[in-house]
Amino acid sequence: MYVELKDINKTFGDYKASDHVSFGIEKGKLIGLLGPSGSGKSMVLKCIAGIMTPDAGRIVLDDEVLFDSDLKINISPQKRKIGYMFQNYALFDHMNVYQNIAAPLKAHHEDKQVIKEKVQQIMEDFQIDDLQKRYPRQLSGGQKQRVALARLLVYDTKLVLLDEPFSALDETLKEQLLNETKKKLVEYQKKCLFVTHSSKEIEMMCGNKLKIKRGRLEK
Repeated sequence: MYVELKDINKTFGDYKASDHVSFGIEKGKLIGLLGPSGSGKSMVLKCIAGIMTPDAGRIVLDDEVLFDSDLKINISPQKRKIGYMFQNYALFDHMNVYQNIAAPLKAHHEDKQVIKEKVQQIMEDFQIDDLQKRYPRQLSGGQKQRVALARLLVYDTKLVLLDEPFSALDETLKEQLLNETKKKLVEYQKKCLFVTHSSKEIEMMCGNKLKIKRGRLEK
């Protein structure tokens, strides 16, 4: 397995957000995690990314242990090489498109010329190079999503996590961006775990799906 979760538990008071969640993702797969609001699906993503720390369990990515409660291992989010797209895209309002996409490369101290070349190339790939001087407030919902995905893929990301990024879009734009996103993930050979409450989105995006309810995977 390329990604493996074993017995992930996360509790808030009496509420079990994740209850012995275990699954694996094979290399090259796009996996959908389907569940209603409050089912714990976003919590699973946040535990994988390191944004939240499980109470117990084990998370492995590409043979590297990211988290193990027994071994006291908990790799910081910055070192996990995981790209996370939130529902609101989390673009930096004070940065233009170019600066937003360049941000992860700068954070990892890439050479300035390398940053310029990588950002220019991915903006061309995503057909957003004409937007590079615009700020997030000047972008449409679809444009914001393309910028957010470009930012995830410009760096050497091992795994892409998508947390309901299509939920606020109208149906026509949603279908277009679902197809574009899937195409780019395949093109860039990225592994992906996609969270949604929509069966239709799962069918369009992923060949494989898991169902979660009340913090537990359904068989």
